[in-house]
Amino acid sequence: MKETEMSAAENNVQRVRLMLEFLAHHPEGLPPTSGPEAFFPQVFSQVPEEGSESTQLKDGLSRGESNLMWSSVDLVKAGWLEKSGTGVWKATAAGVHALEDYPDAQGLVAEARNRYNAWSALTSRQKQEQLSTTIVAVDKNEEVVRQAALPFVERGLRAGDSVFSPGRPVWQSGSVDDLRSVFVDAPDPESGNFVDKLKVQMADVSDDARLLMAELVCWQLLPISPGTIGERAKTERVQALLGYMDHPVQIPAEIARAFKNGTFNPGPAMSNNLYGALVMIIQLLDSWLKQTDDEKEVLLGDAWAWRDFVNDLPGHSFPTQRNSLTYIVHPLRISSIVSEAHKLAIRDAFIGEVGEGSADVDRDLLAIILKLQQKAGGPVGFYAEPFAHEWKKQPLANVVPDPEPEPETGLAVETRATLRRPFRAADATLAESLYIDADWLQKQLDLLERRGQIILYGPPGTGKTFVAMTLANHVAGDGEYTEIVQFHPSYTYEDFFQGYRPVTTEAGSLTYELKDGPLRRIVEQARKNPEFSYVLVIDEINRGNLAKIFGELYFLLEYRDRPIKLQYSRDGEDSFVMPANLFLIGTMNTSDRSIALLDTAMRRRFSFVELHPAKYPIDAVLARWLDRHGLGKEPADLLALANAQIGAADFRIGPSYLMPKDGLFQPGQLEDIWEYDILPLLTEHHYGERIDVEGTYGLEALRVRMKTSPPATVDPAE
Repeated sequence: MKETEMSAAENNVQRVRLMLEFLAHHPEGLPPTSGPEAFFPQVFSQVPEEGSESTQLKDGLSRGESNLMWSSVDLVKAGWLEKSGTGVWKATAAGVHALEDYPDAQGLVAEARNRYNAWSALTSRQKQEQLSTTIVAVDKNEEVVRQAALPFVERGLRAGDSVFSPGRPVWQSGSVDDLRSVFVDAPDPESGNFVDKLKVQMADVSDDARLLMAELVCWQLLPISPGTIGERAKTERVQALLGYMDHPVQIPAEIARAFKNGTFNPGPAMSNNLYGALVMIIQLLDSWLKQTDDEKEVLLGDAWAWRDFVNDLPGHSFPTQRNSLTYIVHPLRISSIVSEAHKLAIRDAFIGEVGEGSADVDRDLLAIILKLQQKAGGPVGFYAEPFAHEWKKQPLANVVPDPEPEPETGLAVETRATLRRPFRAADATLAESLYIDADWLQKQLDLLERRGQIILYGPPGTGKTFVAMTLANHVAGDGEYTEIVQFHPSYTYEDFFQGYRPVTTEAGSLTYELKDGPLRRIVEQARKNPEFSYVLVIDEINRGNLAKIFGELYFLLEYRDRPIKLQYSRDGEDSFVMPANLFLIGTMNTSDRSIALLDTAMRRRFSFVELHPAKYPIDAVLARWLDRHGLGKEPADLLALANAQIGAADFRIGPSYLMPKDGLFQPGQLEDIWEYDILPLLTEHHYGERIDVEGTYGLEALRVRMKTSPPATVDPAE
């Protein structure tokens, strides 16, 4: 282990020097990871990853790439490397000289670290200066959004260049004129949702105009909180527009990663009225291009001039969108509060920090934030405690702004209760894949959507797990947005939700870290994408100690969106909420345990759906499967006759045993299934009883009976 870690450290040292050398030979700068000019692949081709370096981390980078990213911070603080807001890295003149002054890679990296430490010693004073002069990002999420927004200012507004495809001049008059003619000035198509209508409107414009539209949509969505519009929905909208191009481009990785973050909840108009938002943004860009170069520099350098420029745009007042456009260009001076009512309430609650208020609420808020930052010694978030209580305890200010534009049709409704998109209806494809009528499937989908969690129960071989996974994929839209776990007697809360696990540090020592289990992981996905449904499948749910596994989560199964403290919550950590867009499907083998043996709390929180070989719809599955594959009905008749001999309903045999995955019965395969799968199961069931299993259930014995009498009808109630 120590040799591997030492190798990783040595490899990183070599890569740091190679990185600086690459950049020294490209004074124009290069992007690290995105695009054909990215230099990370070249660095790693010369010093390949070894051992744990290739492990993929949550941010999409490998451990080796992440180590190099962290080392680049030392180079920046040493003054040897510059990172622009456009995602391009450049070696400074001092960095080029450092390559000469420190020819040894180890010496170069050591000196960079020394300079970082010297810089760090100054940060306390500098931080205090920052807190007194600029609005500091409230958290990492806002910082990520701010960084991702920089290319829209530097490449787009300042250079007139494409944000997604650098070097392509799309933020210019030709593309903007195209968008004005087909989107702003043309009548709105009568039918379809926004994205579909846009496809019609953009049919005859240039690819540059289509690319510009995708970038403007991205710019509008970027600062919106994932609790309002999630990562998947943002990506879906932008990629749909890029897909209309004759030659589509990709969303840059730095921007795509920022979609999982956000800064504010904008309210329904800005979230759902994408048409009105884009009309305003296109008008902004049109007015921007009419400014002189000197006027543009003033607007990009002066937050108040930019705010007045945005507020003077023609059209509907749309205050939340105007406030967003003001903030996203000047986040150091303009707060991320986009609601006019909230601005006034917050200003009135904290105006005592600076004296009396003025007629300019934005300037007042800046002064208040700077004062509070200095008092708190860090960022100030007005939507979190202790600040939220102070301004929310009184009625909102009686502000009556121009009404926001009405949300357009075809997009998700913006209230928390109905934000999630409804389940897709059970269609012919789903019915055919399960050999079950669509009406029955729709009934179960409605039940799951209404209750939030169901359990499919029945004897072995009734397809419970297959039905559960198929329904989960249908509801979530893709298996990527589902999780499946299987309970067993030793399964615990720590396995299922969250617990401490042993890990080995880089130094080779053993420690314990709090690790998320499958439920916590899928909850995080669901919280970040509230428009979509996520499904957790719990196979063999009755084989685990449910009280031990669920713990306090029992409460959340019934009371969604109600916060509770978790077993491993740290002091001061936010309470946990089970999102309403997460659904649970359990499966239960009744030959192991009856429903009656489940505790009352569990039975009350789940709805139970029976899958029984003698009941609809499972009683028809095997016959449909045989017919679909052009096979005779003998297997179905044999199974029905065998089940008629089994007294206990919970031990009857399901059709899955007689449905080979390849859809064929090879010579002797039916006999093998009966001998090695079905008869052992029945032998175990009748253990200790004086029953001739072979004579009662053997294939030949059943075939003889079938010749003398028609197949038996099974009474499911026996």
